[in-house]
Amino acid sequence: MLSGALLLAACAGRLHLPGHVQPVEESSLSFTSLGRTIQVDAYVPEGKGQRHPAAIVLHGSGGIHVIAGQSTQRYAEALATRGIATYVVHYFDGTGTFTADDALEAREYWRWVRVVHDAVGWARARPEVRPSRVGLFGISLGAYVAVGAAATDPRIARVVLLSGGLEPGTADSVRRFPAALLLHGTDDDVVPMAAEDTLARVLTRHRALVTRHRYPGEGHSFADSAAVDVVERSARFLRDGTVETLREALQRTEQLAVPHAVPQAAPRDTVRPRIP
Repeated sequence: MLSGALLLAACAGRLHLPGHVQPVEESSLSFTSLGRTIQVDAYVPEGKGQRHPAAIVLHGSGGIHVIAGQSTQRYAEALATRGIATYVVHYFDGTGTFTADDALEAREYWRWVRVVHDAVGWARARPEVRPSRVGLFGISLGAYVAVGAAATDPRIARVVLLSGGLEPGTADSVRRFPAALLLHGTDDDVVPMAAEDTLARVLTRHRALVTRHRYPGEGHSFADSAAVDVVERSARFLRDGTVETLREALQRTEQLAVPHAVPQAAPRDTVRPRIP
């Protein structure tokens, strides 16, 4: 299953967004966490002296190097062209990990969450970032890690979870949760819809503002048309200021979307999917 995900990532190029896109400055940065140097790929909208909403982008279990990182990088770059200061954090650097399987995930999960906490503090101190508007954009395993970080760090303002779910045992750590946008393909056979259903129930119990959008026919890796929609929805979500205007913006986005009849997946609270 992992090799298939890597192959799809290899075919991923830049996302071509409609309309005007902002020029982006790319750079390689770093910070320290768990006594190690954590590499960061930064994509920041051009413009001296401006502060932007920010997104810390978290990759999947295929890692961020060479082939597997291309899918992650294209989301980050595209978000930056929509006005989001975006930072792809190599959180595997904190544990010396290249790729992860289920056993490694179970062992290192909370250490990766610790790296994300440190990344939030680092991003909030950046001169191009609005400190109160730092969010997370997690993909697959990165979405699972984002849940653990957002459940335990009140500095995180927004969370976008792409093909994600809830790490076993994490539900007990949730005391609060920021507004969350959950995006998932209905044909995902790696992280099934049931995993997101479980996550949504937990977040709703804690009165989080949860908005979900399902992509009919999409699997674990999205086609370009769906990926562009992911970027547009996520950028609006991350840029918005108050919960009230956020809710209105999300409602407008749903009204613009083409409606689809999507079958509901049966809940499977005990399923722990393999996460690429």
